Amino acid sequence: MRNTCENAVSYKEPHMTTRLLAATALVVLSVSSAAAQQPQPPSAPPAAAQAPAPPPQYPIVRVGALSYLQYDAELENRDGFNNFDVTRAYLNINAQISDNIRFRFTPDIRRVTDSSLSGSLVVRVKYAFAQFDNITPRAWIRLGLHQTPWLDFEESINRYRVQGTMFSEREGLIPGSADFGVSYFTPLPNGYGEVQGGVFNGEGFTQPEANKYKSVQGRLTVRPFPNASVVKGLRVSAFYNAGWYAADRPRRLGIVMGSFEHDHLVATVEGLRATENPLTLTVPRDIDRNGWSVFVEPRQGPAGLAGIFRYDAFVPDDSLVDNDQDRFIAGGAYWFVWPRAKVGFVVTNEQVKYESPTRLDENRILVQTHIEF
Repeated sequence: MRNTCENAVSYKEPHMTTRLLAATALVVLSVSSAAAQQPQPPSAPPAAAQAPAPPPQYPIVRVGALSYLQYDAELENRDGFNNFDVTRAYLNINAQISDNIRFRFTPDIRRVTDSSLSGSLVVRVKYAFAQFDNITPRAWIRLGLHQTPWLDFEESINRYRVQGTMFSEREGLIPGSADFGVSYFTPLPNGYGEVQGGVFNGEGFTQPEANKYKSVQGRLTVRPFPNASVVKGLRVSAFYNAGWYAADRPRRLGIVMGSFEHDHLVATVEGLRATENPLTLTVPRDIDRNGWSVFVEPRQGPAGLAGIFRYDAFVPDDSLVDNDQDRFIAGGAYWFVWPRAKVGFVVTNEQVKYESPTRLDENRILVQTHIEF
C-alpha cells in the first residue's frame, strides 16, 4: 500500500512542475506584451540647424582719425625759436563697398609755407583710392592716390612718424608717402614675406605731374624664419625706384634694410644709394647720393615705456668734399594701446651736424603726441 502511494506522489510531482513552468512562462509573456503595448515617450526632435549669418549690408563705412600735436623748442642757431603746432591731422574714411572692393578717402590738415595762404592750416587730399581684394589669394590692386611701396611699410615698423619723417623721405629722396598711380601687393607663400610693385607719377601727392615720365617702384620683403619663436621677427627688405625727371635725367633710388620686431625690441638698419638729375639744376648732371640709418626702440611692449634711438648719416653729393651730415635722435615715449585706438607721448632731442660751413647745425627739443583711433 505504501508503495502505491509513493508511486502516486512520484507521478504527480513532474506534472505539477510542468504546470508551474507553463504558468510562469504565461505570466512573463503577458507582462512583456503589456510592456510592449505601453505608449513610449516621444523622442527628442532633432536640433534645428543654425541659421546662416545674414549677408553684410554694404556699404560699410568706418571713420577714424590720426593727429600729431607738437611743441618745438630750438636750442641752437635759431634765436630761441619755439612754437606749438599740429603737424598732421588725418580724417580716415574707409568704405567697404562689396566683398572685394574698398575705398579710402583721407583729407590732411597741413601748414603751408608758400602762396597767399602761407602760414595757414589748409586741408588737402592725402589718400583717395580704390582697392580690389583677392585678385589672387590675399592679394590686392590699388588705383588712385595711395601709399607707395616703401614708406608706408617702413612706418609700420618704426611707429615714430610723429617725431619726423623716415630717412629717405627726410633727405628728399622720396617725395612723400603717397603718389598717384596703380600698384599690386601679394604675400609670399607660407608667411615668407611679401611683394609690392607699381607705377606712379613720381612727383608725390603734393605736386602735379610734370611730363610724360613715370616712376616704377618695387619692394621685396623676405621673412627667413616664419615659424620660429623669437627670430620670426627678422625680415630683410629691398626697394628700388626707377624713374625719370625728364629725358636723360634719372631719378633712381635703391634701399636695403634689415629689421627685427619683438614685443620688447624693434630695430632697423638700412643703407641707400641714389642717382638724381633734378629739374632744379641749372646745369644738368647726375648726382650720386648715399647714406645709412639705424633705429632702435627698447620697450616694455606695445604699451608702456619705450626708448628711442636713431642715427642717420647722409652724403648729399659724392662729388663734393665737406658734404656729410649726421642726425642724432634720442628720447623716450609712453604708449597707451586699446583695441581700436592708441595714444603716444614722445619726448626727444634731435641734433643735426653739417660738415658744410654754409649750413648751421641744429639742436631742438620736441614734445609730441600721437593720437589715433
